[in-house]
Amino acid sequence: MSLDLEFVDNVAVLRFDDGKRNVFSSDVIADFNAALDEVEARSAALCWIGREGCFSAGFDIKVVAGDDLQAAAALVRLGGQLAYRVLCFPRPVVCAVTGHALALGAIMLVCADKRIGTAGDFKLGTNETQIGMALPVFGYEPAAWRLSEAHRFESIVAGAIHDPDMAHAAGFLDEVVTAEEVMERAMGHAARLGALPAEAYAANKLASRAIPIERVKTSL
Repeated sequence: MSLDLEFVDNVAVLRFDDGKRNVFSSDVIADFNAALDEVEARSAALCWIGREGCFSAGFDIKVVAGDDLQAAAALVRLGGQLAYRVLCFPRPVVCAVTGHALALGAIMLVCADKRIGTAGDFKLGTNETQIGMALPVFGYEPAAWRLSEAHRFESIVAGAIHDPDMAHAAGFLDEVVTAEEVMERAMGHAARLGALPAEAYAANKLASRAIPIERVKTSL
């Protein structure tokens, strides 16, 4: 199993490590949803941690680029529903971005609340244009809402790939720290946000992103 969930005080620590590129398959997405169910039931903040060198490279490319078009469409739909759930999740979602974050991996960053990146030779971005795919609404709308105006065209339309510092400037990350610091910083943000009044946090979070939420919802 590529996911491991443990609770540390008011923080749910979710580690995603498939030993390779941390790709989203239908099974992985089902496991994520089960983990989110437990996090929500316990009213914890979520600290989502990638594997060393890779947060996520996106969808399982063997499926989305394979010959079975129905399977590809089904997987993309499941991924979109998971991204939408992260975008709307009532509890804090903090990502410890431990390396590369591409395609759906980068979409999850613009759907999350806080994103702590790791300095290094890593690639981050919505690279759909570069691989000949249209960016789905569940990726476009959160990216258009979250990314800085100066970087939207290159990031969304041109499919630019960023290093961590440029990803910070573009809006995929909130800060960039060393690999030794990323876990501590992410956990600190998760504990801080998780200690805020839960109902007020959820209400203000949903209100602040009401437009992309509605647009993504109608597309799924």
